[in-house]
Amino acid sequence: MTDREERRMAFGERLQELRRARGMTQEDFAAQLKVSRQAVSKWESCRGYPELEKIIYICNRYGVTMNDLFCEEVPLGGQETPAAPERMESRTLKTALGDFVSNLSPANKWAGVGGLAAVTALVALCMLYLKGGGDSEMTALWIAAIVVFGVVEAVTAGLVSIWFVPGAVAGLIAAMAGAGLLIQLVLFLAVSAAALAATRPLVKKLSAGRAVPTNADRVLGRTARVTETIDNDSASGAVYVDGKTWTARSADGSVLPAGSRVEIRRMEGVKLIVEAAQKAPDKKEEVV
Repeated sequence: MTDREERRMAFGERLQELRRARGMTQEDFAAQLKVSRQAVSKWESCRGYPELEKIIYICNRYGVTMNDLFCEEVPLGGQETPAAPERMESRTLKTALGDFVSNLSPANKWAGVGGLAAVTALVALCMLYLKGGGDSEMTALWIAAIVVFGVVEAVTAGLVSIWFVPGAVAGLIAAMAGAGLLIQLVLFLAVSAAALAATRPLVKKLSAGRAVPTNADRVLGRTARVTETIDNDSASGAVYVDGKTWTARSADGSVLPAGSRVEIRRMEGVKLIVEAAQKAPDKKEEVV
């Protein structure tokens, strides 16, 4: 393994540690970031990095800093920086599209399918018009568009193509009334846009607060047993609670010896901030 690969390994391991410390699966983590599980797997296996906005979200959501995530990937002072490769890895359109699709959540992928279906339907309408299609063909195509948009909406969990259904209905009515293709397309776009604007508040309400709850925060306030002496100066320390071993640091900077009991005050990233227990362990104490 090259030096560059060793440095890249740090981010994937830290991201995986952060996720597991919060008791989340890759699916849960992907749902919070609104990406696919494959994207999370790629990041954790050091085959890529999240977009900057995703990294900022992770830092804000889980109380970590970019230094916590990337400190081992930045060369330390006095170390030689590996020379840049003479040739940059070529990035083809296929590679770029593959990375873009892999970072999409399942819902957004279905949204792309719905948008593609809408574009295909409109192109078909235009081609039919150029070939001199009659009103009956236009009526059939609008009906087909309604069916396609309805099916795409039915097989997805969120609102994807429902806005195009009333637009297609408006186009169908215009076609049956003998209106020209331009009027039909204008009605389709106008009614679809109006439906989108009318349902936008509902979409925001449904998409708000979809964060997947975790059970990691339940250790706060618990009494834990120190399994490794906690010493902030040497950046060492661990406690055992809730069936797991956590990295721990002292809240007041004091050294807490192994075997002692501590109370968990807060969580910073994947570390528990603790202080010496002031009373005998109660019923919340972890039995080991």
